[in-house]
Amino acid sequence: MLAAHRYFLPTVALLMVYCIGFAQQKEKTGRCATVEVLQSALERNPALKTNFERSLQDVRQATVLRKQSNLRENGEPMYVPVVFHIVLQNPNLVTDAQVLAQLDSLNKDFAGINADSNKIPAAFKPLFGKGRIQFKLAQRTPNDEPSTGINRYITTKSAYAYTDNSLKYTAQGGADAWDPSRYLNIWLTNLSGGILGYGTFPGGSVTAEQGVVVLYRSLPGGTAAPYNKGRTLTHETGHFFFLYHIWGDDDGACTGTDYIDETPNQAEETGGCPSGVRTDDCTTQAPGIMYQNFMDYTDDACMVMFTDEQDERMETAFTMYRASLLTSNGADPVVLKNVNASLRSINTPSRICNASFSPSITLRNLGAQVLSSASIYVSVDGGTPVRTQWTGSLASRSAIDITLSSLTVNAGRHNLKIYVADPNGTTDGELTNDTLTAAIEYYPPVEPPLSESFEGNTFPPQGWDIVNPDGFFTWERVTGVGKTGNASVVMRNLQYEQNGPKDYLRLPQININSADSAFLSFQVAAAVQTDPSTPNNVWDTLQVLVSTDCGNTYTSLYKKWGSSLVTRRTAVTTSFVPLSSEWRKDSVDLTAYIGRGPIMLAFLNSSEFENNIYLDDINVNKVVINPNLKEKGILVTPNPTSGVLSVQFYPNPTNLKGIGIYDAAGQRIVERLIGSNGSTRYDFDLSPYANGLYTVRIVFSDRTVVHKVIKNR
Repeated sequence: MLAAHRYFLPTVALLMVYCIGFAQQKEKTGRCATVEVLQSALERNPALKTNFERSLQDVRQATVLRKQSNLRENGEPMYVPVVFHIVLQNPNLVTDAQVLAQLDSLNKDFAGINADSNKIPAAFKPLFGKGRIQFKLAQRTPNDEPSTGINRYITTKSAYAYTDNSLKYTAQGGADAWDPSRYLNIWLTNLSGGILGYGTFPGGSVTAEQGVVVLYRSLPGGTAAPYNKGRTLTHETGHFFFLYHIWGDDDGACTGTDYIDETPNQAEETGGCPSGVRTDDCTTQAPGIMYQNFMDYTDDACMVMFTDEQDERMETAFTMYRASLLTSNGADPVVLKNVNASLRSINTPSRICNASFSPSITLRNLGAQVLSSASIYVSVDGGTPVRTQWTGSLASRSAIDITLSSLTVNAGRHNLKIYVADPNGTTDGELTNDTLTAAIEYYPPVEPPLSESFEGNTFPPQGWDIVNPDGFFTWERVTGVGKTGNASVVMRNLQYEQNGPKDYLRLPQININSADSAFLSFQVAAAVQTDPSTPNNVWDTLQVLVSTDCGNTYTSLYKKWGSSLVTRRTAVTTSFVPLSSEWRKDSVDLTAYIGRGPIMLAFLNSSEFENNIYLDDINVNKVVINPNLKEKGILVTPNPTSGVLSVQFYPNPTNLKGIGIYDAAGQRIVERLIGSNGSTRYDFDLSPYANGLYTVRIVFSDRTVVHKVIKNR
């Protein structure tokens, strides 16, 4: 549906399409929440929004060019490996037979061989698409284990809202996606709010959330009548391959678009199961609107077709954004070679703390024979490989962790390549799983003072790093906001709609062994969207952690949340940006870690969907006491002096009563009485007095200490 042949819409128009759709869907619940999911993702992730807008234009342009040039191929099917994740309190409510029936329905709908296509009216039959995209159940896991492509997970939730991304994360009670570059992930679950399903557009979500979610009762034979013939999955998979709703999500304005020329302009979604010619304010004459289309909202029994141009757009999007599915072996059965040594993982962390280190890997035997030997090679930045010869007895499908020969690297960031060869002294039967790469970095410990205000364009700064386990929102540099300068770092908890993710901002290793005391200080600004006085709320939490073993384990030195953390005392429901007065300087004493080797400090954010936390002006300083002062306990310096005279104590004196300075005649020229809280340093200015010999009398409650000093010009 196009009101005119607007092949290349400007960005503002593109934004209106999904923004209008979002507003409409918020007012009334539809059977599909794809537009809302898209809008939420783009609002939470500005970079994602930019990429999606570009993708939206590119796929439209490519589809038009393919159509004009007759470039569409009529060749072999384009097969997609599919994995079904059944996430229910009782996942056995969905049988394997239902899943197979759903897959069969999906394939027939996409191929245009569904028996009920006889319902297409004569006027639309020439437009009926016969697509090439087809779907196969996965036969192997991402780790090359045999699989049926049907997985069941028990959840504690009775139903998921479409806003609840925990469905897609095992750690939060759902099910992790299998590698989205190799599989179409389909989650079958119970959805709340009358929603039947939702999908993700190419580039419209973070990688870990790509796929389709469907109400389990909408499968063929399910109880969600009249939406129980499997067409919900057909509809949502259309979104997955970049199809929009046929009415253009414009709330009846007749100006929206689904980017398909041959679908009639349509005011709003169609419900129920109409018959005959149906017209509306956007298409007022026969043949009317195409309510038979899979991208409308009619009952399952009445949506029966994609158009040829819809198929072309999906196939174009497939080749542009999901092409890795074409080469995936996810639907290929696992066939054991006699000898197949595989590298499952590189276990060495991305940040190492010593120039010399021994990489660790997991070796997997995916062959039928017992694996008794293998050569494992490691190269750094393309240099000469270092060989480790492994011998042992590794049964078929077993794995073992192996520590490899030591390597030495210079300071900086490096690329690590590890590969296995000569298993059992012969050629490996499968070469595609022999090699892995990883990025590592090493920087030697730095001596304080360390100061970072994030004014440089490089982030993280040299020697710093970020640990972002879920690959989603994490610490980022932001300009135009800072306590000093023009930049700071922020953790966008308001956009992080999941609960519990942890993100680390780690400082370089720091050597404070030569210090007598050491401190971390930083500026923090924070807000929450819940009233800070709310009892028993779960808040975003900021911690400062210290590690003495290169980040393997941590101890918390600072932990604040809620009212103890915020610098704006009222709830903020929009993205918090601090005023210049809304920063607070906090500090952490590191003295207890002197002499325990280099330490690693980290800021840890635990998100609970409250609001943004900013950091700026991070400093680590140490104090080194004059060795003579440490030995004697009192120093009077300089001696001789030309004016200022300092009396220093170590440690802080607890019974000091006063300090007096007397001239050669015994006359007191300066006196300072000390209260109950003594300091470690007192300064006196002798410049007004004549040159000569002076006596400094330091009076304690139990003794008096006398020092002679000379004053000269």
